[in-house]
Amino acid sequence: MKVLQQKQWHDELKQWVHAYIDQNCIIRGRKMPGKRPGTMYTWMFYLRRGLFNHRFNSAIAQLFYYEVNEKIGHSNFQLTGLETAATPMLASFPLVGGIYGYDINAFVVRKQRKEYGLRNIIEGIPNDKPAMIIDDLCNSTLSMATCHNVLIDEKIDVLPFAFAIVNKVNPGVHHPARTKHDMYLPKGIEVISLFSMSDFNLYNPSH
Repeated sequence: MKVLQQKQWHDELKQWVHAYIDQNCIIRGRKMPGKRPGTMYTWMFYLRRGLFNHRFNSAIAQLFYYEVNEKIGHSNFQLTGLETAATPMLASFPLVGGIYGYDINAFVVRKQRKEYGLRNIIEGIPNDKPAMIIDDLCNSTLSMATCHNVLIDEKIDVLPFAFAIVNKVNPGVHHPARTKHDMYLPKGIEVISLFSMSDFNLYNPSH
């Protein structure tokens, strides 16, 4: 496939994903309790509405591999993320990648270690490749950082790239370095994201 055709395919698919998120995965016009006591949200991303839709999840996976090829240039890594937001992607990305010749392992990190049996903190079988952390959002919660800390504790190498569908920053409003990083992760890890808040005409002054 020619590069021009790949770019056209990428742009069309990304436009479809953008429209799906805008119409189905952003809650607007409702007052919702915020994370901090006494705060209220008037909008929020709810990307799990998309991640449990097979067409949306497949599209995200295809865009992921396009971005990996453009910005990393190899697939010598495995995938991981914190339950439960990352779980659908950790299941679909290897499946979709297999169609395009990518052979990528995936495993999920639990929020808490099991209290019985193996008392495991990881579900799946990690291999010896560095792990790429993925999530639906970054610069939003401690999910990526929690996953990162478990990987360090378990002596699993971390790839200096992470992936999120939406980076909750606004280019031009926040510090330029923030647009390629998660504020809770070590600064040496660059985040590849498909969208920022400005793509949906949203602004979050707390981030």
